[in-house]
Order: sequence, then C-alpha cells, then structure tokens
Amino acid sequence: MKLINPLPLFPVISLLLPATLLAEPPPLLQSKIKGLLVIELPNGKTAGTASQMNATAIYDEASEIEISFNQEVGESMNIAMKEVVKFIQVRHHAKLPEDYRVELAFADKYSSKDGPSAAVASALLIDSIFSGNELADDFAVTGDMNADGAVQPVGGVAAKIRGAHKKGCKVVAIPKKNEVAVSDSYVSSGISDLLQIQVFSIDTFEEAFAVSSKKRDEKITLAIEEFTRIQEVLAKNDKLISHPKVIEKLRLVSQNAPNHLSAKYLLLHATKSGPKSLSLVGSLIAIDDADTAFGSMLKDRSFLEQSGNNDVLFKFETELSRLRPLLDKRTVEYCTTYMELATYIKGIRSKRIFTQQMERELEAAIDKVTSARKTLLGDEEIQEELMLLE
Repeated sequence: MKLINPLPLFPVISLLLPATLLAEPPPLLQSKIKGLLVIELPNGKTAGTASQMNATAIYDEASEIEISFNQEVGESMNIAMKEVVKFIQVRHHAKLPEDYRVELAFADKYSSKDGPSAAVASALLIDSIFSGNELADDFAVTGDMNADGAVQPVGGVAAKIRGAHKKGCKVVAIPKKNEVAVSDSYVSSGISDLLQIQVFSIDTFEEAFAVSSKKRDEKITLAIEEFTRIQEVLAKNDKLISHPKVIEKLRLVSQNAPNHLSAKYLLLHATKSGPKSLSLVGSLIAIDDADTAFGSMLKDRSFLEQSGNNDVLFKFETELSRLRPLLDKRTVEYCTTYMELATYIKGIRSKRIFTQQMERELEAAIDKVTSARKTLLGDEEIQEELMLLE
C-alpha cells in the first residue's frame, strides 16, 4: 500500500454481494487492524509506517450486501479489493446478513491511497466482521491476495517492517515471497532488526488468519511468548545468541511456528549458518539507496562546491565499499562503475577547475554506470528472477 500524491483517483469501490435471508446483524459491527504502507520521500527513498484500518458494519435497508471504502482509492487498490470481495463471497456466502453494508476506512482518510498491499488487511477486516474473529492489537500486515486466498508479494517490505516497529507493533506478517527482505536485512544490519519485531511469513489467508487473531492457537501463542522472552534476554546482551539454551528456545519457536522468520534467521545466525550475501533485488536497492545524495549532486552539477560535498563523496564511497563484498555477484560490476565515477569526481574536485574535456570524461563515466545497469536489467535470467517478486 502506498500513499499517492498526486495521482489520478478512481471511483470509490462499491462491490455488491448477494445477501441471505438472515435478518440479524453480523457477529461484529466493528473491527480494526494495522496495514503497512510506504511513503516516498523527497530524496527518493521510502519510509514505512503502520496505518490503522477499520471496518464498520452499518445498518442499511438494502437488499444486497455492499462493501466499500469510505474514500477514493487508486486503481491498483481497486483491482486488489475486487479479488478480496470474491474471496469473502466464497468464504461467507451462506452467512452474509442482509440490510448491512461494510465500510472500510483508513485512520488517515484525507490522503490518497493506492497499491495492492492492503488486500490481506482488508480481507482480515471483512472476515472479522462476518466471522466474529477479533484481531490482535499488536499485529500489522502487508500483502496482496488472490480470490483463492493466495497471498502475493508487494514492494517496500523492509521499510514497512521498520515502520511497524516504530508504531509499536510486536508481530507483523509479510508475504512468503517477500522473505528475501528479512534475509537482506540480516545480511546488511545483522540481528538488530530481528530482535525488534516478530516477523511471520504468510502464503495463504488461513496463515494470515492464524497469526492475526486475538485468540491465536496454542502453538503460535507459545511461539510468540517464547520469542518475547528471547528478545528480552538478547536486548540485555546479544552475545548470548550462541548460548545453548537460547538456541534450544529458538528451535522450539521454529517448531511451533515454522513461518516465524525472526526466529529462523536468529537461529541461522546462532549456528553460524546465516546468509552471507544480499539477494539480487536487495543488492540493487542497496546500491541505489547509496546513490541518493550522490545522484543529486551529479544532477545539479554541485559537486564542485566545497560545502558538504566532501562528506557526500566520503559516505558514498564508504557505503559502497561496505556493500561490495555483500552484493549478489551479478551486481558487482554495476557497483564498481559507481565507485569509479566517485573516484573521478574526487579527482576533479582536487583540481578545482572543470574544463570541457573533464565534462566529456565525466559524461563518459556516467554513461558507463548507466550502461552497466541497463546490461544488468536486460539479462533474461535476471528479469525472470525479478518478475517472480512482482
């Protein structure tokens, strides 16, 4: 889910479901959940946050059940919601009470919303109204979903997980196909992010239902409680990660909840089996993120100015040097062209002049970076790998 501003908006979703002859109200009249979204920042990076979403069943003397947002949403969210409503129709076709409409709302209802990643959150909200299943207050979720309940990957997952933690969420669910975001976070930042929040992967609506419920089943409850105790211990001394008792507890969590990603990667770390390199997508994102301030400096040709730019170059080179051994090997050449470009600009700055010849050489160095990226993304195998995450 993404905040959009400005983008063309599409009509409010208003999808009708056949009602039964039941006259009594649904089991719940209101339900709430935290959906995860990303906001694009002026520097090109994204920030994640958890946005409160609500569902309300409203009495309305209508002959059909209506499910709608109470605000205009973008085309992608509209399409995703059509799949959600199909799923709800199949799941609850014999239980839908007449004379009620269900209205979905974002706490921040004045900014435009788009993207498919609110689909699972919306499905859980609507299901909660019709089934009476109350949702956990400490939970947040992101993910697209098909009409058969299969959860699909979305973008910006790493930022969304960080945003969930900042909003005080203790448990978060992400699509199974986005697990690579957790692996990349571990490779890039170590175990610190894993200790902050309990991340579960979900492949189906049923898995999302199990983690999101206020009354979770015994195994998931035990896994969350046990991991909470592990978090408390490691918060005081993270070197205890390799202690036999901690490893035993992590194995217990993984047995009770095999989709508990935080436990999975902590256990890999504790047994010195953790991933050593970033994924292809993670490598591309890391390189592009390192480029933010540097790219702006190139664009406006401010690299000749002394104030601040030494720091930009230093930070850029330092970050790329740190990343280089962690990158997917297919992206190393792309990274190297960036490092060569930074080295050339340092040489220009030391001369304090900028001749036409230097301008031509600079353009050639920039073209080399562009060409390396184009070659990388033009590779058929790489494109196929990237499409698996779409």
